Amino acid sequence: MSWKDLYSEVKAKKMAALGKTDVVKAVEKHGKILAIRGKYEKPEKVIQYSYASVKEIISPGQVPKVDLAKYDVVLIGCPGSEIPKSGMSKFRDYVVNDGGWVLTTDWCLRTVIDDVFPGFIHWNGEKTDDAVVKCELVDPHHPFLDGIYGEIMTGKYSTKGEKSPTFSWWLEDKSFPITIIRPDLVKILIRSSEIGNRWGKDPVLVYFDVGKTGGKVIHMISHTHLQKGGSKGHFVSAMILTNILDEKVGIKHGVKKSSGGPQYTDYGGTASSYSSGIEWASPAQNTPNQFQQYDVPESQSQGNTPELFGTAQIEEVQDAKSIPSSQKCALGDGNFVDSKEKIFKCGRCGTLYHENCLSIQLQDGTCKICGSIFLF
Repeated sequence: MSWKDLYSEVKAKKMAALGKTDVVKAVEKHGKILAIRGKYEKPEKVIQYSYASVKEIISPGQVPKVDLAKYDVVLIGCPGSEIPKSGMSKFRDYVVNDGGWVLTTDWCLRTVIDDVFPGFIHWNGEKTDDAVVKCELVDPHHPFLDGIYGEIMTGKYSTKGEKSPTFSWWLEDKSFPITIIRPDLVKILIRSSEIGNRWGKDPVLVYFDVGKTGGKVIHMISHTHLQKGGSKGHFVSAMILTNILDEKVGIKHGVKKSSGGPQYTDYGGTASSYSSGIEWASPAQNTPNQFQQYDVPESQSQGNTPELFGTAQIEEVQDAKSIPSSQKCALGDGNFVDSKEKIFKCGRCGTLYHENCLSIQLQDGTCKICGSIFLF
């Protein structure tokens, strides 16, 4: 499948099955992404097919003359070393002062992040081979990974008999493995045990917040155009890139996905057919463990129009030790191991929240996963 066809499919699936019609339309109307070419990163292969309003691609030498504040997301392509020093300083102002989001790839770990955003992540000194490696989702509920879990498990891009949400990722020759300097501040979204075993560190996709205006720095090993990653790897890459812009534009313009978009399933789930003709993974039913993957209520999976489904009591979890160490907070704020604060759950779908995260979610008034109106 061509990149053009893949990005069209991603857009259609988000609108048909993920409850993101309003978000996609907002990105089409307002979303602005700037991509800076690198010697090894070729953003024009993919950016031109995204559904943003503005999609600009420039050379490294043009950076000093560009007003970065006009853009929601700036992609800095590997290696990044060709960007003039006068341009490098603009990235920090963009993130810290303007609340911009920067996405960097591969060697930018050393040439951009070390100089502009030091102290969070670092190159571990190893260089990978030209290889295709298996990767695992660490936090499938995070907005940057929205819709990936269900599709690679039971949808079009699933592999028969597969029991875990894995996919292939292409590493260029001499890609830079990622060391986490501040695990308390850096969120790991995708790992590869194969990279870890062979080259010492396993993060594939990470991000961290910078400043007090909502700025973020997102970094991935290798590149956005994963020629050797196979169809599943291509799909994951396209979803990540569009999800990042979805989230930024959604926050900026107060638009969020509707509550009915199924995106997660258990390992025995099946795909549901929607009126658009596109297949998407349906939510799991009757999960045996109350703390397993968050599931949308059964009634929410019926029909094509997402809607809110009543109210849900917020319940305090009395036995925190019964929560599996792999279970994450709904807001992606880590797990609950050794948590010093209270833990709460949605009385309808069982979604878990740290106390502070619940306070944030209460500003929306609804459960992040099932959309029920909270009663507290």
